[in-house]
Amino acid sequence: MKSSLLKSALVAVVGLALCAPVALQAQTNAVNPIATSPVVNPQASTSSTKAKKTPYKGTVKSIDASSLVVTTAKGDLTLAIAPTTKVLVNKKAAAVTDITVGETVTGSYTKDDTGALTAASIHTKTK
Repeated sequence: MKSSLLKSALVAVVGLALCAPVALQAQTNAVNPIATSPVVNPQASTSSTKAKKTPYKGTVKSIDASSLVVTTAKGDLTLAIAPTTKVLVNKKAAAVTDITVGETVTGSYTKDDTGALTAASIHTKTK
């Protein structure tokens, strides 16, 4: 008796699990009653992905806790320094205060929707 009740309960649970996706597919959305699932714009999801990083190389013109100005072959580049900016001196983690005016630096930066540039990384080698 217990075995048949257990089998019946198992069949009922499996049956509900199999029917649930079908029931969800039958729902329509209010904007388009014919649609069975929301339309997803693949380009809209790219805004949540990582921002494109642009490399740079130049000489430090000025630096403080919040910004870095690098003189590059194309002119001066002003970059904001964020808490997420990775600073490396001789390939080891360092602080912004370890970078000095006149040093050659490389790295990458990102550009937001407003056009503001933020340093993603700052790399230098000491002599």
